[in-house]
Amino acid sequence: MIKAFILTFVFALTTQAQVWDPAIDAATAPADFTARPFSESDFQTYPWLKEFKLVIVINKANSGSDRQTLRVYENQKVILLTKISSGREEYEKGCGPGQEPKKDHCSQRAYWSTTPVGHFDVEELVENYFSKLWQTWMPYAVFFESGIATHQAPAGTESKLGGRASGGCIRMHPNHAPVLFSYVQKAGKGLVPKVNRDGSVAQTKQGDTVRWQGFRTLYIVQNVVK
Repeated sequence: MIKAFILTFVFALTTQAQVWDPAIDAATAPADFTARPFSESDFQTYPWLKEFKLVIVINKANSGSDRQTLRVYENQKVILLTKISSGREEYEKGCGPGQEPKKDHCSQRAYWSTTPVGHFDVEELVENYFSKLWQTWMPYAVFFESGIATHQAPAGTESKLGGRASGGCIRMHPNHAPVLFSYVQKAGKGLVPKVNRDGSVAQTKQGDTVRWQGFRTLYIVQNVVK
């Protein structure tokens, strides 16, 4: 019998959204993490996926018919499909002397506005989050990786959905961000497999699947041109 191992994790609220790695090299963008791309057949190939109430698949590709999309799967069926805006994948120089994030659309510090690729657990839900980095509100934020979240697009940026336009987070239409937030909230927490970033499940030395009390929602971010 496979043993379930319950792990306890404590996540601290990040004070600056959209940052996880320092901008070491302004000339070279960070390479995407290598992770297994998602296919709907994965629900059969990897039965542990069915243990999650929701599987959210985001494609941050900037070309192809599936570019800049977010899909929500519940019981292996798509219940929401919408256009998004992922990170610009650019070097953000940060605000200069006398500049302000809100007025001059600059960040409080220099970094690469990339959206990370991989499989991620949900860390936290914050209905009204304020980004100190960009001095702007991020309503209906669902954090899944070191300050990266899905959230409602700032007012006036809705027309950019479908293209890379954010500081690293996943922007959503005002009609859809609260819906996704509610889905994740209602899915709640439970005993789920601990998934590694590359899409494999964590295992003990004996080969048993590690399970923990986490959110019953799995995020998958990929960069796949279809």
